[in-house]
Amino acid sequence: MEKLLHTEKELIVKLKNGDSFAFEVLFYKYRSKVKGFAKRIIPSQIDLEEIVQEVFVKVWLKKEYIDPDKEFQTYLFSITKNLVLDHLKSAVNRKLYFVGEHFQQDIIADYYTDAHIPDDVVEKLLNLIEQIPERRREIFCLSRFSGLSYKEIAQQLNITENTVDSQIRNALAFLRKEFRKMIILLFLFLFN
Repeated sequence: MEKLLHTEKELIVKLKNGDSFAFEVLFYKYRSKVKGFAKRIIPSQIDLEEIVQEVFVKVWLKKEYIDPDKEFQTYLFSITKNLVLDHLKSAVNRKLYFVGEHFQQDIIADYYTDAHIPDDVVEKLLNLIEQIPERRREIFCLSRFSGLSYKEIAQQLNITENTVDSQIRNALAFLRKEFRKMIILLFLFLFN
């Protein structure tokens, strides 16, 4: 057993020096372990093989920083966990961008009637909207719930279109920020 650990340490030292054969040996040795670990923490919408490939790409790119005296498997699992978190954050940001930019009346109607969205999530969204300052909330609701254009809102409220735009941007920024907090807390609760 001691010889095996010593051999692995030698492989890691060679990897640090750019030895592609050492990298390949470590890849085949740990690929299934990384995949097994990722499978336990990864949501189904993230491609497992893609994560495994990214882990080893990151290992190769950061090979100079690997400490041969530390457990290599722990290092790989740490990279795996961070990549999964990055993928989830990216997915959340894409969804938040979509929600923020395309929060039109038909989407909201689908949102409220979709059986997959728990009532407490809808309630949290409505509570977040209630936290927006009154004038900004009024502008936001006229745009997103009533479907009025920026020009129509500006005329109705006797303000400029730039004011409408900046108020809606501020409302969306607030909602995105609060949604991120909720998603991160949910993720930490589910995966810790």
